[in-house]
Amino acid sequence: MKHQIKAVILWIIIIIGMVLHFNYHIGDIFYGIDVVRPEADGTVPNSTHIIRGLFYHLPIIWILMIIYLQHKIVQIILLIISIIYTTAHGMHCFGELSNPKTDVSQLSLLTLVLIVSLLLNFEHFKLLKNES
Repeated sequence: MKHQIKAVILWIIIIIGMVLHFNYHIGDIFYGIDVVRPEADGTVPNSTHIIRGLFYHLPIIWILMIIYLQHKIVQIILLIISIIYTTAHGMHCFGELSNPKTDVSQLSLLTLVLIVSLLLNFEHFKLLKNES
């Protein structure tokens, strides 16, 4: 159960990190920075719904699976999923490094989320190893 609790907490930290990431973007409004996309027409694009589902909603399902499904196949699936998330976080973090206008607070947050994501991979690996 110890690794399950760690995995759940790490998923929650990742969700919080993604929420903060979005808040940092819109927080620029307070400093008079226009955050509206030039092509914005008042409609939330489908890609935004997909990203919200992938990074906010699905991790809640992964947490429920950790808590209620202790099968080897579930552990394998969750390990693979956590690696996919780490890859996505890494690509995003390194993409921000190449942007000269990157907000330092965003970069530090994304780096922390990437580290948490790597720790999550490690915990999912331990869960799988203990399940074997």
